Amino acid sequence: MSMKTVFIFILFFFVSTALNAQDDANGLTDLSVNRKVQSDFEQASVSVQQKLEESIAELNNLRQQIAEEKVPLSRKLSELEGELSRTRLEYQKTIRLLDSRTLDLSNLRSEIKSRQEEATYISNLLGEYIRNFESRLHISEVQRYRAQIESAKLAPENSNLTELEIYKAQTDILSVSLKRLNDTLGGTRFDGTASDSSGSIHHGTFVLLGPAAIFQSDDGRNVGVAEQRLGSLEPSIIPFRNESDAEAAERIIVESRGFFPIDPTLGNAHKIEATKETILQHIQKGGPVMYPIFVLAGASLLVAFFKWVSLVFIRKPSQKQTKALIRAVAEHDEQAVAKKVKAIKGPVGEMLTCAVEHIKEPRELIEEVMYEKVLATRLKLERFLPFIAISAAAAPLLGLLGTVTGIINTFKLITVFGSGDVKTLSGGISEALITTEFGLIVAIPSLLLHAFLSRKAKGVINEMEKAAVAFINQISKTPYYKKEETDLLGKMVVGQARGIVNKITHEEQPSDVISVRKFSEDTAGALMSSGVLSMQKNYTVAEAIDKLRKDETVKDIDSIFIVDEKGKYLGQIPIHKLLTRPENALLESLAETHAHFVRIDTSRDEIHSIFSKNSLNNMPVLDYEDRLVGTVSRNGQGRGK
Repeated sequence: MSMKTVFIFILFFFVSTALNAQDDANGLTDLSVNRKVQSDFEQASVSVQQKLEESIAELNNLRQQIAEEKVPLSRKLSELEGELSRTRLEYQKTIRLLDSRTLDLSNLRSEIKSRQEEATYISNLLGEYIRNFESRLHISEVQRYRAQIESAKLAPENSNLTELEIYKAQTDILSVSLKRLNDTLGGTRFDGTASDSSGSIHHGTFVLLGPAAIFQSDDGRNVGVAEQRLGSLEPSIIPFRNESDAEAAERIIVESRGFFPIDPTLGNAHKIEATKETILQHIQKGGPVMYPIFVLAGASLLVAFFKWVSLVFIRKPSQKQTKALIRAVAEHDEQAVAKKVKAIKGPVGEMLTCAVEHIKEPRELIEEVMYEKVLATRLKLERFLPFIAISAAAAPLLGLLGTVTGIINTFKLITVFGSGDVKTLSGGISEALITTEFGLIVAIPSLLLHAFLSRKAKGVINEMEKAAVAFINQISKTPYYKKEETDLLGKMVVGQARGIVNKITHEEQPSDVISVRKFSEDTAGALMSSGVLSMQKNYTVAEAIDKLRKDETVKDIDSIFIVDEKGKYLGQIPIHKLLTRPENALLESLAETHAHFVRIDTSRDEIHSIFSKNSLNNMPVLDYEDRLVGTVSRNGQGRGK
């Protein structure tokens, strides 16, 4: 049964089932309607049955036709499959053959490339060998092998030659070099030309043994060592200095036997000798800048010589003479002082002579007189020394100028001739280097001479200062000048009077209270109160407080003043700061060193100005040796009238 029949049957079953179910659901239906439906159904069933039978018949016919055609088609399919298998085998065989041929072709290309690289390498190697062979030839052999070398060098550039011909031309040099090696070891002779010292070319015979060669011209007049001269491409004849060497060389060339004269330096000695030059030639290569350099050198050397001569002949006093003069001053022996000072020569003697002439003047005046003499001597001794220093500084700068001009000339030559010829550029390079060389040659000795002469001049000044200090110290100990303080102070300014009074009295001023001397009106010295309480710097806080408690004269103070053992003012400490510091702290560590103070000759208006700008109750008054001599207060003393 076919699928179509089964399908019709199933459709019929479901339709009838559906109709029965509908009848059951709806109850009794109209009988006429049922009959009509049944009639239509039967007609449809008959029609379907007919179509089913026709389909079955058609299916059977198709099956029979397929069965009849299946066998031939199967046979034909088998034949086609066999043919396909054979074709595939042939294709695979062809592919394998093609891959094998491709691999062979790739290997062949690699082999060709490798051979080409080897050929290029060998060609380059031969070219380098030819260049090395040419460079290592003795100057006498260059003309002998010039043709073979030129042929081998030009062969790679000749497009008309095959590669084989190029290789042959290059490999011929190998044969030539091997033959040359054998000839050189045993010695060889060949004809050629060489130039003498005048530049004339002579034809003759060379004898080459190892790296040494000798030459004799055909006329026998020129015999010597064949070497290369600087700047020449022809072998040069260097004559023998000894006649025996010339005879031995002539015998070797003519008879091919005898002793061979040889230069152990292989011509380097002659080349070095050719590069030597005189000092004048060396200087001339420096160019025009050398003239100012040598002018500076000569001037500085001349000045240094005359300064050295003048310093050498300066007489210095002996220590014995100085001590004898000091003793005479201490003994107030004026005749002995005059005699002793005349025995002292030189600048020191002149200075001490001036001091002795004013020995009865105030100490400050003697100091000024001696200082004036020292200044005059210093100017005289240091005269022209700055010129030597300037020469030492200017000479390297002139050398640098020559360097710049030499480099400029070198670049000009490079622009014209290029950079290939080093000899053409040597002039500018020599100028650049030689000027720097001589600039330093001039500068270094000038600098040393300046230092030496300056030190020598300073030594003379030091001797004068040493003698002056000794003389002034002795004058201070045993003064010649003794007048009343009051008369002197009336004629002198305060600063001068202070020093004279201190030296004349020879009294140590008390550290606590210093007496007031006569000062100009409306100055701090006249306005100050001498009852100032000062304390030594090495006091502790506890000692300072204890001293304040015991001193009943102290009233209305807000600060205490700190001085050293000589009474010099060091600073001040506010009372409130003193009371808040540890008892073992030193006053020196607590002192305010930048507090305001005035000098003894400060005017009333200036004192008033300081008080008006600062909240101060009092200020210390100092003399010109920084010693505390009193205080001025805001209430009364510091105000203007």
